[in-house]
Amino acid sequence: MISEVAKIKRKVWTEIAALAFEDKLEDEIEFLPRKLTREGITNYRCCEFKERAILADRIKLTLGIDLRSSNDDERLLAAAKRALDRGAAAPEPGRSLINIIEKACDRCPIDRIVVTDACRNCVAHYCVNACRKRAIEIVGNRAHIDRERCVECGLCVKACQFGAIIERERPCSRACAAGAIKPGRDSSAEIDYSKCIECGACITACPFGAISDTSDILRVITMLKSKDTVVIALVAPSVVGQFGPMAGWDALEKGLVHIGFAEVFPVAVAADVVAREEGRELAERMAGGNDIMFNSCCPAFVRLIDLHFPCLSEKVSKTPSPMLTAARLARNTHGAGQDIKCVFIGPCVAKKSEAIREGQGLVDAVLTFEELAAILVAAGINLAQIGGDALSSCQGASLDGMGFCSAGGVASAVKKCTAFSASDTPPEMLSLSGVENCMKALRQVSKGGLKADFVEGMACERGCIGGPGTLVDADVSARALQKLFKAKGEDASGH
Repeated sequence: MISEVAKIKRKVWTEIAALAFEDKLEDEIEFLPRKLTREGITNYRCCEFKERAILADRIKLTLGIDLRSSNDDERLLAAAKRALDRGAAAPEPGRSLINIIEKACDRCPIDRIVVTDACRNCVAHYCVNACRKRAIEIVGNRAHIDRERCVECGLCVKACQFGAIIERERPCSRACAAGAIKPGRDSSAEIDYSKCIECGACITACPFGAISDTSDILRVITMLKSKDTVVIALVAPSVVGQFGPMAGWDALEKGLVHIGFAEVFPVAVAADVVAREEGRELAERMAGGNDIMFNSCCPAFVRLIDLHFPCLSEKVSKTPSPMLTAARLARNTHGAGQDIKCVFIGPCVAKKSEAIREGQGLVDAVLTFEELAAILVAAGINLAQIGGDALSSCQGASLDGMGFCSAGGVASAVKKCTAFSASDTPPEMLSLSGVENCMKALRQVSKGGLKADFVEGMACERGCIGGPGTLVDADVSARALQKLFKAKGEDASGH
């Protein structure tokens, strides 16, 4: 089921993409918020004017503008000119990937421990006795929490036999296992960028749509419209099932070429290369007596280690991720002198920062599957109507490479590629998904309490198929992957 937040976001992306394709951005962008509210986006806020102000911020993010660099005085026309002036150039230095749309933030209640109407003013008063800070007293036949003394330890929640005291948390804070989102001034959400791993979990968790990522939609369309530029699409393995049961790789490839991509390169091919290289690296580390090695393919997992467990950074594989490897392979097929642009298309928002931080000019822009769908709609492309084999998969990639998108897939592929003799003990592989699970394991590793040779860490639950930029539920993706594997005569249970 698509949420209203997702519908609004996709509507804005589609409108901007259509205006960019038609060269009408400067003529019509100033009127876009009014147009959108007239078309029905009006019933979510206190008034139409607030809705338009929020839509204006969404439009700026779609233009690729960091909201921290643009105040309310900057008109949309000025913002559009600023974005168009940059053309296909890299984003402005220091651009924040994850942004808070302050006007959209509902400033959810921040009292974490709450006494409900279920309080019976029992005789035992376990809650009062459990509180070491003496923050609970009985007032008017009911437990009352003194907010000045309460440290939100949760002991009273555990002590109450009626479940009358509950612990609640803002959706954005609860979703952020890295602890990067807290209530800030005016109780609106604030991001601590020194802790943010850019996994995007907060984006999908916020029911008010107050958190969003900056987009490369306009930059990519600028590239596609340039006659002198060869634009290559690097499509992630998690594409399986994203565009519906009738749209296989064949249809996607034709659709991408139709909107201007010169070539479509399957990242699953690069995943095979990465599996072989990480297998070789793991064998060398094991032979050298080194302990655990972490995968490098999930940028949010790698950033989690760099920011929160820097003492473990040396254990991350030195092999470039499948995205970067795919860009290098795709570029190598072209001669010098050509203007080549590589655009990664996948389910991940963290890849946008990886392309800038680690890309070394290999990857020029990143689109999520959601953003690509908006561009296709704006261009009038319906992949299901293009036809072709619905179970077609990318050419040249193995099923192990395709399986990189599902939790356990990387560890399975790397193990197959790790050389060890019959007398050796096979490498012990561990697969983790979800930031909370990854953090728990990393704490154990840092204390020497976890035994494994290779740890596959995926920030998103169930791996890339659970990413924030997907079009379908992870269950749908998993079933589509299983169907593809069965069609190829293999079992996907190990992926």
